[in-house]
Amino acid sequence: MTTATTNTLNSLLRGELSAIETYQQAIAKLGGTTGAAELQRLQLEHRRAANLLRDHVQHHGGQPHRTSGMWGTFAKLVEGTAKVFGAGAALKALKEGEEHGIKQYEAVVKEATLPRESETLITATLLPQTRDHIPVLDGLMAGLVERIDPAEARQHVQSGRALLVCSYDDVAKVEQHRLEGAMSLREFRARAASLPRDKEIIFYCA
Repeated sequence: MTTATTNTLNSLLRGELSAIETYQQAIAKLGGTTGAAELQRLQLEHRRAANLLRDHVQHHGGQPHRTSGMWGTFAKLVEGTAKVFGAGAALKALKEGEEHGIKQYEAVVKEATLPRESETLITATLLPQTRDHIPVLDGLMAGLVERIDPAEARQHVQSGRALLVCSYDDVAKVEQHRLEGAMSLREFRARAASLPRDKEIIFYCA
């Protein structure tokens, strides 16, 4: 296996290691707030991604890196913004980090230099997973509100007090998890300026 291939895989691995550190900072600062459980779930998915990339590096004869990469900047930003500006700014920093990770994966796929099994790992698992983190963070930022149980949410929607939004951009996931009366995240963004200001917005995901 070429050095270029293992370097690329290790670059992606460093990104995931940095994401884990960044989420750890956010959880430490925002652990007592709404959405902490979601942040822990996203961090766990980054841990799994790092393990998968580590296995690929080793499988192809490389030595997995142990230190983090560009996400470290976002980790420092999370630590500072959470302390000074609160949860909203920290969540925005997390989203910017996720967007950076998406661009990194997309660039590697576009280069088409990795072995087929590694490229499949990215296109079928790692990239979709990272993209799915964006609507979760959008929901937390848009919400920064208390969670309600499904029965209460249904009552609010049926009474006309609330609008229901499926927190996914991916069309297949929207169709898989769409509830009656729900709009997709894409529809919500397109209509946001014209939606009634007196309505509650309820985001949900599987």
